[in-house]
Amino acid sequence: MKRTIISITISVFLAISIMLLLQSCGNGKKDDASSNQSIESIQKKEGIPVQTIEIKQTELTLDLKYLSTLMGSKQATVVSLVADKIEKVRSRVGSRVAEDQIIVEFPIDNPALQFEQAKLSYENFKKTYERMKTLLQAGETSQQNYDNIETQYLVAKRNYESLKQMLYVESPISGTIVEMPYEEGEKVKLGDKLFTVAQIDRLKAVFWVTDQDLLNLKNGMSVTIEKNDRVYKGKITEISLAQDQVRKAFKIEAEFPNRNRDLFVGMTVDVRIPFYSNPQAIVIPRSSLLQQGGKYYVYLAVDDTAQLQEVKIGKSQGDQVEIFSGLQPGDKIITESINLLSDGSKISVHN
Repeated sequence: MKRTIISITISVFLAISIMLLLQSCGNGKKDDASSNQSIESIQKKEGIPVQTIEIKQTELTLDLKYLSTLMGSKQATVVSLVADKIEKVRSRVGSRVAEDQIIVEFPIDNPALQFEQAKLSYENFKKTYERMKTLLQAGETSQQNYDNIETQYLVAKRNYESLKQMLYVESPISGTIVEMPYEEGEKVKLGDKLFTVAQIDRLKAVFWVTDQDLLNLKNGMSVTIEKNDRVYKGKITEISLAQDQVRKAFKIEAEFPNRNRDLFVGMTVDVRIPFYSNPQAIVIPRSSLLQQGGKYYVYLAVDDTAQLQEVKIGKSQGDQVEIFSGLQPGDKIITESINLLSDGSKISVHN
């Protein structure tokens, strides 16, 4: 009997709960419909709330920016062609050197090179060659004998000079020693860097650009770099006419005067290239634009009405877009709620 009463009580409780839940859902739908109807009626009566900005002319300057590492206008790095101990260093970092000046010396007794033997062979063939030349002029030897001796002499000379350049390392260009990793007495391996010489009165920045950016560049264009709170001006000196197949980009070189030696080889800099300037530009936020059928539009706020206006766009940078035509100074364009508007919509401006 008790079980029967409990079962009836639970059933009644569940039935009442379901009725209350259904009633609540019905009221919620009515409230939502009432709320939507209320918003629509308010917007129709008072207008869609929007924000606007007034069009003003401003200066628009666009630039390209690239990362680069400075180097000398002419620069060469010389590596060791022998594995041996450095016997003598004739110049130091900061020293000005001439082309073909000896900078580093290695011992001449390196058994792998046999420099002394090559030198002796060259000197002997030189004497023989000079004597044979005199005999040929006197008609006391044949042309064939002379040619044979001349060939042997030239081979010996080339061999000797090649070994000499390996042991007495010269600067390939005139300039300033900007890097020298090793000191006298230190041992180097084949291919180790011995020194870097550069012409630093003018420094060069090398950077790479896409084919799209290339269209905005030409030789002689002004470029700037900023370093240590100073701006340095330079010019583009070389534009590659062929795309690098590894980088898929075009090489650009720009040079900067460095008379006071404020800039140093190896510095990392941002190269800026201003490529477009309009002192009386009309610029609007990109978010204010609508695109329909390949054309661009904005909404003008005219009294309390949204008016669709076609515009022609120009350059852009970030969120800012230049307008070539369709807007005048003093026009007010709508910047918020444009997705809720149509041509002729009533609006309420809330800036």
